[in-house]
Amino acid sequence: GLRFEERRWSWEEHVSECARYAAALRARRTPGRPFHVGVLADNVPEFSFLLGGCAFAGAVLVALNPVRRGEALARDVTRTDCQYVLAEPDYAALLPAMDVPVLPLDGLELPAHAPLEAVPATSDDLLMLIFTSGTSGEPKAVRCTHGKIAVPGRMLAGRFGLGTGDTVYVSMPMFHSNAIMAGWAVGLAAGAATALRRRFSASGFLPDIRAFGATYSN
Repeated sequence: GLRFEERRWSWEEHVSECARYAAALRARRTPGRPFHVGVLADNVPEFSFLLGGCAFAGAVLVALNPVRRGEALARDVTRTDCQYVLAEPDYAALLPAMDVPVLPLDGLELPAHAPLEAVPATSDDLLMLIFTSGTSGEPKAVRCTHGKIAVPGRMLAGRFGLGTGDTVYVSMPMFHSNAIMAGWAVGLAAGAATALRRRFSASGFLPDIRAFGATYSN
């Protein structure tokens, strides 16, 4: 279901982790405010668990871009109504002091086990906010619904005939739509293994393809 460096999870384990994150997200939710959670991280397993957890919990993952810095990054957080931000240690330092809490990426209180409870969702329900690159001004948060993510995943998995025996290699940053819609969603739709690379590396691309036995990449 998921591979990262030397670690691996079956699909059953992957989904179970997403259920644990969903339970933790629900427990920390502040009622009366948008259920938005900022994530500031590389392509690590927790990113995938949080995305699945948000889908199950009815939350919205705000994919923050670590290329942004200081007040600009803080504006991205406040404009998207994040209840809090989960950040890797190196990236937490990019944010100035602000009213929105910044927690370690592993800062959620995860239950040991959690039942798989999914909030019913339609294709029009919001799942992610992904920022544009900002080439024409301040980056804008684009609404990415369940359907906007699921449909291209299904289409690409079908176009290339991918299935449970395949491995989808995701090396593009998961805070951009490319990695989510043409990578992560493809593995999900195909029931394939998804192999994550923390950050893209041109010199590491072919060695990763060989090491993971990847059959698809975007």
